[in-house]
Formats: sequence, C-alpha cells, structure tokens
Amino acid sequence: MSQRGIPFEELSVSNDPSLLASLSSVSGLKTVPQVFVGGAFVGDGEATISLLVKSDNDDQSEGGGRKSFFSAADKSKILPAPTIEKLRVGDAKEKIVALAYRDVSEQILISWDKLKTVFITPTDAHPELSRNEVLEALIHQHKHLPEKDDHVDIEGMLEELIHSNLMAETKGGKLIFTTNPPPPKRGEAINSCFEWKGHVLPPSQISELLQRGMSQLLDSHGREGGKAIDYKALAKDPAFGDIVRLSHQLAKSDPAVLSRDERMAFYINIYNVLIVHAMTARGPPPNLAARMLFYGEAKYVIAGNEYSCNDIENGVLRGNRPSPASVQLPFTKPTGPFKGGDPRLSQVISPPDPRIHFALNCGAKSCPAIRVYTGNALEMGLQAATESFCADESNVNFDRNSNTLTLSKIFQWYRPDFGSDLQLQELLVNGVTGKRGISLKNFFEEAPKPKLVFADYNWDLNEA
Repeated sequence: MSQRGIPFEELSVSNDPSLLASLSSVSGLKTVPQVFVGGAFVGDGEATISLLVKSDNDDQSEGGGRKSFFSAADKSKILPAPTIEKLRVGDAKEKIVALAYRDVSEQILISWDKLKTVFITPTDAHPELSRNEVLEALIHQHKHLPEKDDHVDIEGMLEELIHSNLMAETKGGKLIFTTNPPPPKRGEAINSCFEWKGHVLPPSQISELLQRGMSQLLDSHGREGGKAIDYKALAKDPAFGDIVRLSHQLAKSDPAVLSRDERMAFYINIYNVLIVHAMTARGPPPNLAARMLFYGEAKYVIAGNEYSCNDIENGVLRGNRPSPASVQLPFTKPTGPFKGGDPRLSQVISPPDPRIHFALNCGAKSCPAIRVYTGNALEMGLQAATESFCADESNVNFDRNSNTLTLSKIFQWYRPDFGSDLQLQELLVNGVTGKRGISLKNFFEEAPKPKLVFADYNWDLNEA
C-alpha cells in the first residue's frame, strides 16, 4: 500500500486475544493480518494484495489501485468506533512497552520487576534505597535461581539497571525506581526526578506514545462516561509508571527538528499529558484559585527548557499571546509568556490555529475531549475535534426566534484567536455538521449580527 501512496495505520493485537476476537466477530477471520478501510472489512493479507494487483491493471488511468481498492470494502462488515479505539489503545500500550524498554535485556527486566516487588509496597510507593540495599536484594535473587551462575557480576547488574534508566541515582546518593520516583517538590518540573541516560526517541514519537498511553489509562480509569477520572486509581496503575519514566526523555528531546504540523501535534499531546500527569502526581488542586496557580506550576523540561501548561498553551500554541487570566497593569502592553532572548521563542507557532482550543483539556468538566494528534494527520484531527466540540449544544447553540447565538466561554476568553466575526462564523459553520450545520448557515445569512451570549463554564474538576 505504501508503494501505491495509500496511507494506512498498522495496529497490533498480539498481546491481547480479546482484540483479535473483536476483529474476528466482524470479519469472520481468526488470523491476522486483516485489512479495513474506513472501518469496513476488505480481506486478509493475500486477498488485499490480489485486490491491489487487480485494481492496478483495471484503474491505471485513475490513480492505480486506489479507486477499486477503496470500493472493495464490505460495508456490511463494519468495525464499531469503540472497537477501533480499543485497538489503538492496545497497540499504544504494546508500543510504549516495546519502545521504552527496547534497549533493556530480558534478564535485567526480570531482575528489575523482582526488585520492585520487594521494595515497592502500599506504604512506600516511592522508595529511596541505598546502594547496599539493592545489591543485597540482587544477591538474594541470584541465590534462589534454579540454575545460578556463580560468576554473575552483581555490581555490573546494578550498573546496567542504572544505565538502562530502570533505576536512577538521586542527588542525595539514593537509588530510585524510574517508574516510581518520589513526587516532585512544588516548583520543580515533574519530569526532573532523574536524568535520562543514553538513547532518546524522536520527539514526535515520545509525544504520541505518551498521549496514547495516557488515553489507555483514561479509558481504564474514566468514570461517568469518561467525564471524570479516578486519579488515585490511575496513580496505582503500573502503566502510569511507564508514562512517568518515558516523560523524562522529553528533557533530552528537541522538537526544533519538527515541522509546523508535527510541532503543533507534539505540544497539544504534551499539554494534555502534562495536565493529567501533574494532577495524578501532586493531586488535583482543591479550588479554582489553586487551579490558576497549578497551570503555571505544572511543567515539563523539554530540550533543557521548562514549559508550564501556560507556556505551552499561550507561549507556543497561541503564538506567544497573553493569557486571558493575566493581570494587565495600567499603561502597559499585554505580552506573552516568552520575552526577548528566551530560547523558547523558537517553538512559537505563528500564526496560531484557533482550533487548538477544541483540542486542549485543562482538567475541567467543560473542557473538550482528549485525543491523540499526529503531524501527518493534524488537519483531520483538529477538524474532528472541532466537530465534536461544536456538536455539543452547550458549546454552540442558536435560536432563530430570539436571534441569539450561544457559545462556550472559550470563544469569549480567546476571542482574538478566532479572528473577525465573519471568520468566527465560518469556523462555526464548518464545525457544525449535518442538518444542524445547514440551519446554522441559514441563521447567519438571515442574521449576520446575532445577539451573542456566552454559556456558563463548568470549572469543576473532572475528578471521580
């Protein structure tokens, strides 16, 4: 398919038999690969190749195998949207484990898991250990192996645990598990618990893996139809430890190499992960005043520079514009978070895309849904986010009788980002789909300057 210019997404089901069963219930096949187009079943690998070859011969004048291939999908065999999302989540979990631990030997991973079983307890989830404590535990492990090697280098095993970023040494000389570091102190970046050593994944890959991993956790620990999160249960999930460990690669990964779309997807994903990571690690802020402080204090180190939630949203994604919540002194010009000479200015995306406001989730119940964004499908992702946000009548609504347009307060707080009245109306018409979208278009044609009302925003935390 790559040779024919047909974009595709490859998802693995090797670690979860239930996912293969979900596919089989639609396709009737019990093996992989299975190919679907737009959720509709096409065939197994052999059948797909035959279709591509046949369509090459039939449709050379119409773009090779594309037209016939797409039309071959069986519309009676459709994967439900929840199944597709579960496939993506399962694939993400597998990729995170495979990529995050790809340079670690199986023997070291086994020893590490045993050490965690010994030292991580309900009363001490973030142990700080002396070197001797870890060495003694490794010696004890070795003594109880059924086929032990008397020449095993225990000191070397400990060094490999550290070199593989499974354990790390604190400034105080203690050893910690990188999946269970001590909670960061107030003011510290939450991915600065240890320094990552060795190989670092590309920034776009880190961003996507973090967001897919977090999506899997939210799927497992979401409540009330996904509108609330059980942060305490999430914190105890071993998969959260993988997120914590992986986030430390950001400090050594430079998004300057990314294209504009890749950079935008990177920072949207990182913002959404940072919010959940910080609320899980530190606990959700107890009130609205604490929440406003939280957005400035929750931060990651990226390529050696600190980025708070406010820095990512207002500095990078909004083109270095002042926050709507910032206080402006008399006779001063409002400015963005990055001042002259700030190295983070190189990351600013200008002009910004106003649809980011339908992609960023700050942890409030009125916030948009969380999705995974990639550079090569950013336009599709932002449009889907816009349509999803605008489909909710509490965000976008209109009444012909009273000539009233009711919008989410997001449109009020970030009004300059949405351009002129005409540009805002165009965005809304493009975001509201189906018959309701046609009605909205007619509404604007009949009343180009409707009365504008902003709905109350639910700042309650999405905490279960």
